[in-house]
Parts: sequence; structure tokens; C-alpha cells
Amino acid sequence: MYNMNTAIIVEPRCHKALSFVLENFLENLSDDWNIIVFHGNMNWEYILDIINTSLDKYKDRISLINLKIDNLTQKEYSDLLMSNKEFYNHIPTETFLVFQTDTMILKKNKELIHHFLQYDYVGAPWPWEPLQNGHNVGNGGLSLRKKSKMLEIIEKEIEPNMTLLEDVFFSCTTKVELNKPSFEEAKLFSVEWVFSEITFGCHQPWIHRDALKNLYPEIETLILLNDR
Repeated sequence: MYNMNTAIIVEPRCHKALSFVLENFLENLSDDWNIIVFHGNMNWEYILDIINTSLDKYKDRISLINLKIDNLTQKEYSDLLMSNKEFYNHIPTETFLVFQTDTMILKKNKELIHHFLQYDYVGAPWPWEPLQNGHNVGNGGLSLRKKSKMLEIIEKEIEPNMTLLEDVFFSCTTKVELNKPSFEEAKLFSVEWVFSEITFGCHQPWIHRDALKNLYPEIETLILLNDR
């Protein structure tokens, strides 16, 4: 089958939530999604063991790329996405989903992804006032993006502000016009700081632990695996 979309995770650690999160995304994204794990020098065997045991039936949908680093700080992660065009050469599709070890898809709402495939960028909305006027969508931890637009932003931001986190850098760009959903629509994509009863996924679900757990008890596993 020709895979039309890609989901990516950058994770150089032997993170104990990785197996759970990878299985969650492989199970809840349809077969036309492949997953790329950008790993490090220290966790290659750890990931291979996960794939060969818990994820064996999904092997054909998983690719591994070694970033040849031992670990990444938050700033180094942002710099990788904001300035390394070669990184994007590894992503074979125009549409790609970014996820992390503190994210998951909520199974009962997994079909909501189809509504957002039309957009250039979408993440959980931010509630902060300075990021209004279209710049409050949104968080990059779980985000859907168009590769051509990310590369265009990198190209046009000749002197990017490298003190920014990558999601602010991309979603708040003034150099490239991005087709993004409204604040209210974005709530249906992911919950982070702004709660929504109906949403495709979540990032750092402990922020709204009780409210989310009442609706989606499966989030508790992710929370515990992140030592929260």
C-alpha cells in the first residue's frame, strides 16, 4: 500500500512511555500512515526490542533514522526542527504528524484527524493573550504540518530567533501565510492548556488530569509512564 502520510517522533532516550505511545499511534492511525522514529546512539537496541516484541505486527510501517546524538535538550530539539533542512528530507510525505512521548490519540475520536488534513499547521490552541490574532494555534508536541510550509518558513526566516521554541517559531511566523484552523476548531485536534471534551488527541494530559480521565481513562497509563 502506498502511504500518503507520515507520523514522526524524535526520541533519543530509552523512555519508558515510548512503547505505549508508538502502539497507540500505530493502532489509531490508519494503514496509510507510516511512522518514523528519529532515535539516538543510546536507544537503538531499546527501540528494536520494542518493535520486535510489542510492535511486531506493525513492523512494515516503522522506519528508524539515527540522529547520531546521545540526547537532545529542549533547545537542541527546537533547533533541529527550525534550521536543519536535511532533517525534512527524511520525511517522504507532504503531510506529517509530530508526536512525543507525552502525547496520545484518543481512540474514540481518532477519525477527527481527517478534518485537519486540509491545514498547513495545527496543534492544541494556546490561551495566552499575546498569541491572539491567529497565532494561538498552536502547540507542537502533537501537531499536524505540511512539509513544504515548514521548509518555506525556514527559508524565509533568514535570521530566525533561535531563542524561540520551534512551535512558536513555525505557528507564529509572519513571513509565510499558513492555513490554520480557528481556536475553536483546534480544540477538536488536541488538548493541552485548553480543555475540550471532544478531541483527537492530547499533549501532557496531566494538565487536565481529572477532567480527561473521566472521559478517557486510558490517559492514566500515559501519565504514569511519564512519572506524573
